[in-house]
Amino acid sequence: MKKILYWSIAVIITLGSMVYQRATGPTNPKKYSFSLNDKEYDIKLVRSLETEITLDEAKGDYTLLGKMTPMEVKVNEASDSLSMTLFYKRYRSNDTISVVKATRQGDVFNVMLPSQPPAGKLEYFVEFSDKGSHNSMGYGEDLTIRFKNPVPVWALLPHIFLMFIAMLLSTYIGVISLDKKQNTRIPVILLLISLIVGGMLFGPIVQKYAFGEFWTGWPSGKDMTDNKTLVALIVWLAAIWGNRNRNRRWWYAVAATFMLLIYSIPHSTSGSEYDYSKKGVVTGEIINTCVNRERSDHYC
Repeated sequence: MKKILYWSIAVIITLGSMVYQRATGPTNPKKYSFSLNDKEYDIKLVRSLETEITLDEAKGDYTLLGKMTPMEVKVNEASDSLSMTLFYKRYRSNDTISVVKATRQGDVFNVMLPSQPPAGKLEYFVEFSDKGSHNSMGYGEDLTIRFKNPVPVWALLPHIFLMFIAMLLSTYIGVISLDKKQNTRIPVILLLISLIVGGMLFGPIVQKYAFGEFWTGWPSGKDMTDNKTLVALIVWLAAIWGNRNRNRRWWYAVAATFMLLIYSIPHSTSGSEYDYSKKGVVTGEIINTCVNRERSDHYC
């Protein structure tokens, strides 16, 4: 009966942590609400898109001519006169802001954006207009889209599954750590296997497919996701060493709490980011000129 209770607590905490990460992650769509002409709308603006540039093409300098990625914004029950304009430039660049008028199919507004290298970003905001009234979302908020390559299912699913299992086992061990009647040996072994295989093996594989680098955490970079995995492994190895004589199970409680805290940091925080100033120059007329001149020169 106790085991069922302990597992239930661990599952609730782990799922709660996943929901929090999903809601706060910097690459998940951002929700906005706005009103125009006394009508309320809710939208989601994407913060992650797949690039049309393959990893083989992304070696050295780039020339992007005709490499475009579609982006959609759905506005439920949009009025017939509602229109959308998108303003963008490369993130952390001195580019001139480009402007593109969205096409529309029913309640879905479509724009074509210039594909960026893996981990490249576009900073953007949108403006909706309806019969002379305007409303902007994302202006001045560092709202960005990060581009990535597709990750094969055989690499992504084991990574996600094993990291979930590692988080669940860590929480479970923390819950039972102060109950000396509960055996922690097998859960600890399974935790280490899940963390090493899911985080340190499949994690870099996923990173390589998505952004072209196996590892962008310490000491070569500041990717928080890679660093979280590394820190979690070190902390748990330290806890196992501290509990080597099996009478200091509180080490497990500390390690589980620490892992819960670091994994509460939203996924992809301080994630891989393409450095345009060091890794070649993305060129192409679409980047540096206004696509649509309906707005004033202030935006161009």
